[in-house]
Amino acid sequence: MRAETVTFGRGPRVVPALLARDLSETAAFYGRLGFSIEWPDGDRRPAHRLRVERDGIALFFFDEPIGTATDPALSGTIYAFPESVDALAEEWRDKVAFLWGPELMPYGLYEFGIADPNGYCLAFAERRSSL
Repeated sequence: MRAETVTFGRGPRVVPALLARDLSETAAFYGRLGFSIEWPDGDRRPAHRLRVERDGIALFFFDEPIGTATDPALSGTIYAFPESVDALAEEWRDKVAFLWGPELMPYGLYEFGIADPNGYCLAFAERRSSL
């Protein structure tokens, strides 16, 4: 059996769809970090969906829990791999608190982490064998 790569638009992707406490607050947070903001519901109000994207990193948020938990929750970390961890960290240094890093982790990734207003943990990493 051969695994097939499924493409959507610009290539293979995983795009998490995450519950948000407040879509406007979530949009403001990601907008401050240079993400483009798209409201797929258009002019329909209230809007219930939000899409943010930057440098190939895309996240969907929604505020109507249908068949999901009623509070935002994720037991792990969402990893993204920018061109330069140091450049991104420098750009964001005065815009968001870092949970850790940038630092070289024992598993060979140089990374830093942030939390968004919903409590989701995002890490931005690049593979390195040493500093």
